[in-house]
Amino acid sequence: MRRILNFVIRDIKSGTRDWLVIYLAAAPIMFALVLKMLIPSVGDSTLNVAIYEDTPPAIVSYLETYAKVIEVNDMEERILRMDDVFGVVVNDDKVEIVTQGNEMEGTVDLLKTIVGRYQNESVELPIEVEFSDIGWVMSPMKLEGANLLIIFNTILGGMLILLNLVEEKMSNTISAINVTPTKRKEFIIGKGLLGFILTLYGGAAVITVLGFEGINYAMLFVSVFAISFIGAIIGFSIGVVSDEPISAIASMKTVFIPVLASIFGAIYLPAKWIFILYWSPFYWAYDVIKDILLVQATWGQVFMNSGIILIITALVFVGLRKRIVNGLS
Repeated sequence: MRRILNFVIRDIKSGTRDWLVIYLAAAPIMFALVLKMLIPSVGDSTLNVAIYEDTPPAIVSYLETYAKVIEVNDMEERILRMDDVFGVVVNDDKVEIVTQGNEMEGTVDLLKTIVGRYQNESVELPIEVEFSDIGWVMSPMKLEGANLLIIFNTILGGMLILLNLVEEKMSNTISAINVTPTKRKEFIIGKGLLGFILTLYGGAAVITVLGFEGINYAMLFVSVFAISFIGAIIGFSIGVVSDEPISAIASMKTVFIPVLASIFGAIYLPAKWIFILYWSPFYWAYDVIKDILLVQATWGQVFMNSGIILIITALVFVGLRKRIVNGLS
């Protein structure tokens, strides 16, 4: 155990000296903060309409069907702000649209059509509004973005393992370890432990920054821990054969392809085609983490998905075992 901790301490000292550990530790927080800033702007991208408080209830109810309605006292002051908000003023039977003039292209015409239909119901709207209840209210960008960041963070953990191994190779430490009492198992655990810690820390950081409530952290821990193995194995398989960091990172970037393909496939593919993603551990991670974020996951689902991830990981390890063993020799 002491030898394992010595490897971890060595990696921390080496990583903080060139800021690697600090950068990778800050990355999930920074990505989550950027996502948190983008979520409100996406939510506010709908049609926004300002009305006076004494506007007839009939037109207020009608406008709320197609736009976000805001009651104001000072129409001019509200319209002149930086965001895209239109004013609708009702005078007797006349409806007037008030604009600043720099609103998003096309939105003025859309509002004209909506108001025109209110005044002449024979006009057909170029949009169709439908409401459906999926049992949960959450920004899709927050949900899918958090899921992507958590899974992406497992790749950062693998990248940390990879870069630490490359540094050991450059200093010929791996060759020296083979003639010391240190066992190969202790070396592998010691070099991989920091990557696992970074992955688990990053997942918790994303959840905390984005403000998810009621999350079962034990379920999240089990799921993220399972997917961390695939990132670690890929990190070891690339790190032990790479002689310098640039080529190692370039090789690691290829992992982003199956990650993104799995996540976007799960989001956009019809249900009947989802089976083509069953080969990917990242799909199973996405599936269970999404339900964890929605507070809908069960332990049965967590154990099933984690088991599938570990089985796929074991198959990947069998395929890469000879490469890893030769690289550590």
